Amino acid sequence: MIAEPPKAALRKTRRARRSPREVCPFCIVDHHLLGRKHDDQFIRKPCEYHHALVHDQMLDAGVDLQFQQDPVRRQVEILKIEAFYYRQQADYYRDWADAKKRQAEALLRYLERETTK
Repeated sequence: MIAEPPKAALRKTRRARRSPREVCPFCIVDHHLLGRKHDDQFIRKPCEYHHALVHDQMLDAGVDLQFQQDPVRRQVEILKIEAFYYRQQADYYRDWADAKKRQAEALLRYLERETTK
């Protein structure tokens, strides 16, 4: 569910107007998984395209990426971001498992065809 549909639509429209960006395998833009001004251990290095994509997904999920002065609100936002991150990670692992299963099934079909020749 998109937290703020008008803002999400505006971001997507602006991105569509930009010239296409090259996505390199060696990402160079830091992405603060827990918003700005947080511990360096929570910084990952995606490319510019994926940085914008993840940023938009976090905003769509209702995560406030601005630094929170109130320690309780800061902890709430950190928990929301961690939930977002682990949900994404779980989806990637499920997709990877499904792909491996399809590969194994294809390999078994191939081996069966080869042994019946």
